[in-house]
Amino acid sequence: MKRYYVVCIGIGAVLAGITLSYRNEPTKFYGIADTKETIVNAEDGVAIKKLCVVQGQAVKAGDTIVILDQPELAIRINQIENTLEEYRKLLRYQTKTNEADRRQYQAEQKEKINEIKTQISELEAQYARNIKLVNDLTSLQKEKRMIAEIEDGTNTLLEQINGLKRQLEAAEYTLNVDINRQKLLKNTDDDPTQAQIRRYTRELELLQQQRQQLVKTAPIGGMIGMVKFKEGEKISPFDTILTLHAAAPSYIKGYIHENVYSQVAVGDTVEVKSFADMKQGISGIVVGVGSRIVDYPERLRKRQDIPVWGREVLIKIPEDNSFLLGEKVLISVVDKKKRSGFLR
Repeated sequence: MKRYYVVCIGIGAVLAGITLSYRNEPTKFYGIADTKETIVNAEDGVAIKKLCVVQGQAVKAGDTIVILDQPELAIRINQIENTLEEYRKLLRYQTKTNEADRRQYQAEQKEKINEIKTQISELEAQYARNIKLVNDLTSLQKEKRMIAEIEDGTNTLLEQINGLKRQLEAAEYTLNVDINRQKLLKNTDDDPTQAQIRRYTRELELLQQQRQQLVKTAPIGGMIGMVKFKEGEKISPFDTILTLHAAAPSYIKGYIHENVYSQVAVGDTVEVKSFADMKQGISGIVVGVGSRIVDYPERLRKRQDIPVWGREVLIKIPEDNSFLLGEKVLISVVDKKKRSGFLR
């Protein structure tokens, strides 16, 4: 029984010592060097056509990392291209046919106009001769009957001339209307065939954009992390194909004990040192302090068999650092941002 109490007291002393050690160092705490991962995936179901990288490979921004395949997309693009070609052939045929018909119609109209003009010229010449003949015969009384006949014929000619002029005006108007209609049709989008061509052209452009997205390039320079699939394997929509992260850590995730009313806050300047080389350190800026209590990672516990809880602190560090991803570091606050009161 005494041994039991001794053990309990010992455990309590250890816990108190650990807690006290955390509380006595509110401006020094542990963390892990890490970086944000970029996930490469696809919005639709695809297959891996070619993997251009392997895990751990260094890549530059813009390098091709994986080429995907979507057979249904290729089939649809081929169908749209064939349909577009058929409509373009139809439009060329319609244009050629309409042009031939238009030219023939306008030629017929022009020929008709020329014929009317010729008839008008002949009648006007005959009308002029009649007028001259009437003027020559007016002095002869015995020719009164002939004059009357000529005048009657002249009036008939005048009626014919006026009728032909009305026909000429109508023919010229009809020809001009047709010419203007043809010009309008060339500039209009109401043609059904052209409307179909525009529709399938837009659809083809969208499909080609989807095909371009099947070639995945590195959005940033860094290292290839996890490669989940092999060439030829099928992938569900939005499933992770591979991950990409910066070559060096970009931030530190530290942990402060829950019993410490730390003054660490966003904007504080800290010094980060590696446990492998405590002589050299790098400056960082606190960019986030957790608002909830979380469990410490086992690596950061002084006793891995005893759970510890605290708050997360996110620290931004320069990208040109020598830390390894996942490396354990010691963080020290060196310059606190001006603030009033204690921050929890």
